Amino acid sequence: MRFAVAALMAVGTTAASAADLGPRAYTKAPTVEHGLSWSGWYIGLNAGGASSQADLGTSTIFDPAHGAGYFGSATDTALFNAAGAQRNKPNGFTGGVQAGFNWQAGNFLAGIESDFQSFKQSGSNSTTAFYTNPGIAGTPFTITQSFSTDWLWTLRPRVGLTAGNWLFYGTGGVALTNLKANWLFIDRFADTEAASLSKTKTGWAVGAGVEYALTSGWSIKAEYLHLDFGSQQITTTNLLDGGTFPVPGQPFSHSVKLTSDIARAGVNYSLGGGM
Repeated sequence: MRFAVAALMAVGTTAASAADLGPRAYTKAPTVEHGLSWSGWYIGLNAGGASSQADLGTSTIFDPAHGAGYFGSATDTALFNAAGAQRNKPNGFTGGVQAGFNWQAGNFLAGIESDFQSFKQSGSNSTTAFYTNPGIAGTPFTITQSFSTDWLWTLRPRVGLTAGNWLFYGTGGVALTNLKANWLFIDRFADTEAASLSKTKTGWAVGAGVEYALTSGWSIKAEYLHLDFGSQQITTTNLLDGGTFPVPGQPFSHSVKLTSDIARAGVNYSLGGGM
């Protein structure tokens, strides 16, 4: 009996002590914040400006084996080639659409993007010089050259790093454009030579950009690209003396080299991605 009373007293004392501690505080489990994800397909629009450089060339050779050569001296040949070395630097609008896919692991991003642009770059040059060979010294000749493009397509991998809502990336790949060029030589004797080119030209593109994620899948970006389409050259033997008689074997070489720098801004929309 004494043991039972003592046990009840001990239980009562423990309960009283627990009551003195007050109610136990409830702590909510921490919420796990999910980071922004750039992974997935996206489409978008862009617009900006292009600054190009087209190096155009027309040249020939002094070759006495071809009827003493059309040009009467090596000096006039050098003068002709100097007049045919021309440079054009047009500027213009560029804009179009892009689409791509991103894959993100941690802060690292890899992806691929393709874009199709309006890319209307064009220009022309005309240089007049004067023969120095005795008998025709002071007689003028003119070399006129022009080029143009209409569209641009690129396919470029992108590699970058994310920081919060920001994406910083580098990019580089293949670029295509339609390149047209025209060359014309004429002198006071109505001697003429003409050539033209129209070709889908393959080159390369390299650049960098920054993109910022907004809300509901939208993002904005700024990007720079440098384009290089290399040099295209053709050779003709269609020189006409007085516009009527061909000059046998007199070769003319024509070339065009095109590079361009593009700065543009754009907007993208993620198609079911994590943004």
